[in-house]
Amino acid sequence: MFGLVHPCQEAAVRKMAIVLVLSTAVCLTLPTKASADVPVYGYDLINTYPHDAGAFTQGLYYKDGYLYEGTGLYGSSSLRKVVPETGSVVKIHHLNSSYFGEGVTIRDTLIYQITWKNYVGFVYVEHEEFDLIDTFNYPTDGWGLTHDDTSLIMSDGSDMLYHLDPVTFEQIGSVNVTADGVPVTRINEMELVRGFIYANILYSDLIAVIEPASGEVVAWLDLTGIGGASPPGPLNGIAFEPDSVHLYVTGKYWPDLYEIWVDPLDYRPEIVASSPRSPVCAYIDTPVTLAVSATDQDPTDSLEYIWSVNGVVDGSAQDTSFEYTGTVSTIDTVEVKVTDGILSDSTAWIMYVEIAGIQDGREAPAAMLHQNQPNPFRPATTIRFTIPGGQESRSVSLTIHDVQGRLVRTLIDSRVAPGDHEVVWDGIDDGGNPVSPGIFFSVLKAGDKSLSRKMTLLD
Repeated sequence: MFGLVHPCQEAAVRKMAIVLVLSTAVCLTLPTKASADVPVYGYDLINTYPHDAGAFTQGLYYKDGYLYEGTGLYGSSSLRKVVPETGSVVKIHHLNSSYFGEGVTIRDTLIYQITWKNYVGFVYVEHEEFDLIDTFNYPTDGWGLTHDDTSLIMSDGSDMLYHLDPVTFEQIGSVNVTADGVPVTRINEMELVRGFIYANILYSDLIAVIEPASGEVVAWLDLTGIGGASPPGPLNGIAFEPDSVHLYVTGKYWPDLYEIWVDPLDYRPEIVASSPRSPVCAYIDTPVTLAVSATDQDPTDSLEYIWSVNGVVDGSAQDTSFEYTGTVSTIDTVEVKVTDGILSDSTAWIMYVEIAGIQDGREAPAAMLHQNQPNPFRPATTIRFTIPGGQESRSVSLTIHDVQGRLVRTLIDSRVAPGDHEVVWDGIDDGGNPVSPGIFFSVLKAGDKSLSRKMTLLD
C-alpha cells in the first residue's frame, strides 16, 4: 500500500514436531528501538540481486524457484512471475488501469491479489497464464495479504488483520495488532513465516513479527540500511524461501532485491501433523476427546500444552488431551499451543469442532454438508456429508450446480441411512460430458434442510 498520497492448520517449522490425533485505527509512532519487552533483531545480508526499478512493489511471494510479485499504481498495476537471481520477468498480467494493485499470496495452486480502494480481489490459476477464475469483495482498503492453512489474512493499513474464508471470502475472524499493548498501524505487505506473520510497517525500516492468534508483536526486525542511504521508495515486499530459510525483501521502485537471514528464523518450532479434512463432529452435551502428541529435538526441553476454545484459555486442561463438550449449534475453534517455555519456541494447532445437534434421538439434529476436498480441484473432488444418527433413513439429494444455478449433475437422489457419507464428483455432467473449469456449488437437501458449498474446478 502507498498510504494516503472446515479444516485444520499445518505449519512447517524446525525444532518441534507435533502430531494431532483425533480420538478506525489508533496511530502509533514507531520506535527506532523497541522496548525491552519486544526484542529487536538485525539481519545478515546473503545476496543482492537485480530488481525492476520501475516496479512499485506491493506484494511478494516465493514458490518453486520463482517470485510472484504484485505491483501498484493506477495504470501500472500488475502480477508478475520473476526469476529472483536475475530479476527477469517471465510472465506478467496487467491489471485494468482502474485498479490499484496491492498484496499477493498463493494458496495451493491459486494466486490471490487484492486492490487498494477498489474493494475487489482477484483469483488466478498459478500454473496457467494467470487465468482469472474468480473475484471477491471486501469492505475495507486492501493493503497486505498472506494466508495460513485455513484463511486468507488481509491488512487495511490500520491495526487490524482480517481472516477471510478462502472459498466464500466471508470474514471469519479478525485480530488487533499490538506491541506492548499499543496498537501497531500501517501494517502493509505480509508473509506467513513458520507460523508467524512478518509484516512491513509502511514508511519505516521495521518488520513486525506477529503472533497470529493474539496479534502480539513478539519481535521487530530492523532493516536499516538494506536499501542504501536514500532508497527511492519505502521498504515493501517480503518472501520466504523455505529451503534456505532466508527472506527476500525489496521496496517500491528499488533496483535491488535482497536475500537476508534474520535471527528469529532459527527459533521457529516444527509441526508435522495430520487431521481429518472435515471438522470434528460433536454432539451437544456429549464430550469428545481431542489429543496431541509432541516431541522436541532438544531432549532437555519441557513442553507445555495450553488449550483454548474460541480464544478463551481453559486453564485446567494444560495436558496432551482435552475433553471438549459442545454447547452451541455452531463451529467452535479449538486451539492447542505447545511451548517449551520460550515464546519463539511455541507453535499452535487449530482444529474445528462442528456441532451436529443432540444425540440419542432426543431432538432431530440437522444434516451437515462439509467442504469438498481438495478444493480447488482437478480432475475430481470428494464431497462429504453427514446424516445424524438416531433416525431412520431419509430422502436425500446431492446435486452440482453452476454459478447460474443450473443443474449440472445429480450425484444422489435416494434414501440415505444415518452416518457419514462421501461421493466423488469427477467434473462430468449428467450427459456424460466434461464441464468447463469454473465455480460450482454442491447442494445437499435432506428433509426441509438445504445446504450448499462453493467449489472451484481448475483447468
